[in-house]
Amino acid sequence: MSAIRILLLGILNDKQPRHGYEVKQILESWNADKWANIGYGSIYFSLKKMAEEGLLTILDDQGGKQDKTVYQITDSGSSAFMVMLRKQWLELKPSVDPFQVALTFMQYLPKDELLTALEHRADTWRHVIKTSNRILPMALRNMTLPKHIDENHKLILAHYQTELEWIESAIEKVKNDELP
Repeated sequence: MSAIRILLLGILNDKQPRHGYEVKQILESWNADKWANIGYGSIYFSLKKMAEEGLLTILDDQGGKQDKTVYQITDSGSSAFMVMLRKQWLELKPSVDPFQVALTFMQYLPKDELLTALEHRADTWRHVIKTSNRILPMALRNMTLPKHIDENHKLILAHYQTELEWIESAIEKVKNDELP
């Protein structure tokens, strides 16, 4: 199941017709590219494909321009969305992180290079967390985002913080020759 499909159907599930650009703006305001692994370029293709499948209907097509085509969810699309939504709540699907792949082979890096890499990653997370903690509350105050989107951002920050704590612990283990 594609994250983009459930996001698009979910946005349109309120039965309000929207054009592709408006859907894209909503996803951008949610920072969906950060937590849903979607590319904004795939929005128009996915909307068109779901219209072909009968999940969406095209209410107005302004000369074939993708960002001017107005979509509305069909009953079939709403049903499909609810099936996907329920599945998402019940499914535990780990994400693939290139960092974990690199960790698998940490023993091949010299100790000083491994420490440098871990410290760089820790510094990067510290910067991201600090910036997010400073900017996000200001941005959320100036937007009218649903509260659940704010909670989504808090979950992302909690993941960042957890990884940072793990890295800091791993740095100490590498320094003490307990890793790799």
